[in-house]
Amino acid sequence: MSPARPSSRPRPGVRRRATGLVVAAVTAFALAACGGATTDDEPEESESPAAEGDDSAFPVTIEHALGTTTIEAAPERVVTIGWGSQDTALALGTVPVGVPADTWAGDEETGLLPWTAEAVEELGGELPTTFVDLPEVDVEAVAELQPDLILATYSGISPEVYAQLEQLAPTIAYPEQPWLVSWQDQTIINGTALGQAEEAERLVADMEELLARTGSENPSLAGRTFAFVYTDADGTLSAYVEGDPRVDLLTGLGMELAPGVAGLEAPEGTFFVDLGTESMDLLDDADVLITWFNDEEEQATVEALGTFAAIPAVQRGSYLPLLDRQLSMAMSTTTALSLPWGLETFVPQLVEAADKVGTA
Repeated sequence: MSPARPSSRPRPGVRRRATGLVVAAVTAFALAACGGATTDDEPEESESPAAEGDDSAFPVTIEHALGTTTIEAAPERVVTIGWGSQDTALALGTVPVGVPADTWAGDEETGLLPWTAEAVEELGGELPTTFVDLPEVDVEAVAELQPDLILATYSGISPEVYAQLEQLAPTIAYPEQPWLVSWQDQTIINGTALGQAEEAERLVADMEELLARTGSENPSLAGRTFAFVYTDADGTLSAYVEGDPRVDLLTGLGMELAPGVAGLEAPEGTFFVDLGTESMDLLDDADVLITWFNDEEEQATVEALGTFAAIPAVQRGSYLPLLDRQLSMAMSTTTALSLPWGLETFVPQLVEAADKVGTA
């Protein structure tokens, strides 16, 4: 897919209280998972002054891997870079004026993921302008949007790009390493930058409760070990490590990262470890193997590889291949919007794979 072309006309930001909308979505799924009924009553909205969009929570100072950033007043023109930050902004009631185009799983016309577009519509805002941020950030496109805050919490921006962005607006980079931040930390950092730290903490608590409740309603997941991997068509296999949202999502459901993978540390700037054919035995203690593919052709090629077919989880069928790109992204980013959107589809597939462990 080709990326959506960024507009040269900046669009006004929209800031409203949306925490109630997200809590409603999370609660509705949690009740459905428990076999309960939803209610038509809207949850009570927060009375926090920051949620009203005033300046009472500012100035805010945030330390991150590339510097220390102070936000003097409530932002009105937010631009996000990387994954997931746009969803936190939307969940807290701010429609960004610009977000990266998702050329892999996003809508071909808008470049937006479905849960992001749905949240913008619920807030009554205009769709954000999209721009390219991979492999390099289109800094000129960001500048055209006239931002007053740039959220790059889950990204891989270099110090050089950060320096350019910081000239445009206060910019929040990743806390320690590029592309490696827990979804909890990402949510709270972004919420703090928006002057809504308490609301962000509440979002995290709601999401953690949803994961725990879903896990308890699916006891076959409890204590099962897993590895979440990606395999190129040439047989190169990469395992995601602790701290990556994919891994944290599964541990939140009560599963455990397989011991062979748990001790691995990703090289700086990455969120995975490449396993050579001589290290494939590190996956032997994974009860369940989860992976994703770009398309069915890639899946067929990888599954025909002897090294992949020999993985114990693949042999016994406790193996979950993800082909739906939007579902893969939802379960890869784990945001307040993507989690309730994708969990209902993902968990039954995960349970089916886990149930194969006891029957093999």
